[in-house]
Amino acid sequence: MKRKLRFILAAMVALALAFALVACNGDDNGYENGDDARNGDTTTFVIGFGGPISQGAVSFGVGARDATLLAVEQANASDEARDLGIQFRVVEGDDQSDPSMAPQVAGALISERDLVGVVGHFNSGVTDPAGLVYNEHGVVQISYGSTRPDLTHMGRDNFFRTCATDALQGPTAADSAWELGFRTAVLIDDSSPYGEGLAAAFKEQWENIGGEILLEERTAQQESDFAPVVTRINAADPDFVFFAGTYDSSSGAGAMFARQLKDGGFEGPTMGGDGIQVDGFITEAGQQSEGTIATKPGMPIEDMPEGAAFIEDFVALTGNTPGGFDAFAFDAANAIINAVYEVARADGVDNVATPAGRRAIIDAVAGINFPGVTGPVSFDANGDSANPIVSTFLVDGGEWIIHPDVSTP
Repeated sequence: MKRKLRFILAAMVALALAFALVACNGDDNGYENGDDARNGDTTTFVIGFGGPISQGAVSFGVGARDATLLAVEQANASDEARDLGIQFRVVEGDDQSDPSMAPQVAGALISERDLVGVVGHFNSGVTDPAGLVYNEHGVVQISYGSTRPDLTHMGRDNFFRTCATDALQGPTAADSAWELGFRTAVLIDDSSPYGEGLAAAFKEQWENIGGEILLEERTAQQESDFAPVVTRINAADPDFVFFAGTYDSSSGAGAMFARQLKDGGFEGPTMGGDGIQVDGFITEAGQQSEGTIATKPGMPIEDMPEGAAFIEDFVALTGNTPGGFDAFAFDAANAIINAVYEVARADGVDNVATPAGRRAIIDAVAGINFPGVTGPVSFDANGDSANPIVSTFLVDGGEWIIHPDVSTP
């Protein structure tokens, strides 16, 4: 009897765990995203999201995840989805800005039977190895924030991105610095693929226009003591320091670098790219963030063509104000959604998540053109945005504003 009772209890526990795993699969963080499978005449497809959620550059991950959820919520309420008998849900993959996590996260998303595309990733160093997995399985991948130029030159025709690249961002930073009257620089990169690419693009344009680089340094990921570098920077006495890397202390530590640079007596500005152009940089660097200059793909979100409506909808869903990369994630999700509609109309809903259907989705994204939040959404032959824009920002009064002394795009 005792043995039988133990067996029954074990079976009950196993059943409870099974239900728990089903409930947790594709956790929607409290938002309603539709059912997990075919339900009568409705078919639910999965859109994967990959980005830093729990650690790493989380300021670039959480908002983009929520923007993807917003796109899905709006799609699920649309007449087109209803007419086609389609719904979508989001399954997220937390890559923690860690390249070593990429295969695991991508593999988990690929295991979703009805996966039709992936929005992600943010960090270029994660996007590259994750992209190998998506490419192998023929699933479209649209990055909302990976700016390393060579990502669209690796022969992966399933890869696209809605943001501008460092091939434009680096030269824009150099031109902005020149326009501000700077002539000498110290160049720092944070030893990440993103930092290395941005530094190279900045250096080429800076020297082409006559700028001088007095010193080049490389810092380690998760560095915490920049005192030796600060000493060498002060000795070089440049007009400004260009930091090519990310802000977060668990990655490039750009905010910590900027704070220690000011504390060490350097009076010129720190300049960087989109890896520091985020509110998290200001939070971590504190008062020492004042006067920091940074470029970022796109315009201020309120100036984007559909920015006002996007901000209103995003706040209504999440209670938070969106960031610029959140808009790129929203447009990436809608590119996948629109491609699914196109394939469903042409080949039938039942064929969308098949290998042939996923191939058709890739082809549909390659030819897509629709008005997005960030502007017209379309891609060139390499998969890059056909409408790239980069803006220059300044920390003023504890917030990022468009730099008043730099020409606007």
